[in-house]
Amino acid sequence: MQKIIKINSLNEFLTNLIKDYTVIAPVKERTTKFKAILDPKQIYLDKITKIPLKKFFLPEEELLLAFKENKITEVRPKTKPTIIFGARKCDLNAINVLDKVMKDPNYMHRRKNTILIGMYCTHPDKYCFCESMELINFYDLFFYPYNGHYYISIGSKKGEALVKHLPSAKKEITLKFKNTKKIKNKDIAADYQNTIWETDANKCLSCSACTVVCPTCNCFDIKDKSLINKKQGRRTRSSASCQLKSFSRVAGGKAFRDSRLSRFKHFVYHKIVYFKNRHKIYMCVGCGRCLRACPTHIDWTKTINILSKTKKIQKK
Repeated sequence: MQKIIKINSLNEFLTNLIKDYTVIAPVKERTTKFKAILDPKQIYLDKITKIPLKKFFLPEEELLLAFKENKITEVRPKTKPTIIFGARKCDLNAINVLDKVMKDPNYMHRRKNTILIGMYCTHPDKYCFCESMELINFYDLFFYPYNGHYYISIGSKKGEALVKHLPSAKKEITLKFKNTKKIKNKDIAADYQNTIWETDANKCLSCSACTVVCPTCNCFDIKDKSLINKKQGRRTRSSASCQLKSFSRVAGGKAFRDSRLSRFKHFVYHKIVYFKNRHKIYMCVGCGRCLRACPTHIDWTKTINILSKTKKIQKK
């Protein structure tokens, strides 16, 4: 069952939500990003945001616990009930990926306090390839624009409660996603040693831009800091990147991924192979942010397609 609302009534619907929730939505300022809004007129849906939703669930840095002498205090986030509005299918699926691995209390607290409202993507660009990544319907509500109305699919009881006052649609509407960029064959497990990866890795600057903008990258570092008297201190968690040599460095100075090639291949294979083997879904959601952000224009999806084409030729 779907609910229906006129497109020109959406602002009124959102204004009422803002009264009771922190509403986070895409906006356009110096860049496109998700931000808490006070007015629905701030919302900008024409382009995918440069920064993904993960920052609202995994802050750049957060305090986990503090200690004073023999007393340890665990710190939990204080968050108002939140609605994320206008997320694309790729970003919603990214939250599903994070849910598989981030089981700590702070992440779970934020997730349980958040309602996800998705919006059909009307403006995919040349970097989008979500249709190749077997995405699922993962939302509390999802809006499809059609014939001057939004048809609203309901994915949870929390979502249903927000639209119970709206009329039911006489027919259900779902729209196909429009991106044309494709990964033709993602079966690359046997291609790890293929020298083709060196072409991309040689262009890599290890700048970590890809992991910063990726909606599913969740590497982190834990730091304990104490005062000189050792009687007080704190533990923090901060974002990290597997594309930095320092990430795999251990005591004694050994870095287990000391080459750009090994780090680059890990990025691709974690997204396409390792995570899929363990969790039955791809870690990559096809948003294309890593391709947009790369300063040397590395496109690993083209590399996978070259591998696929080569295999077809060899079979003939």
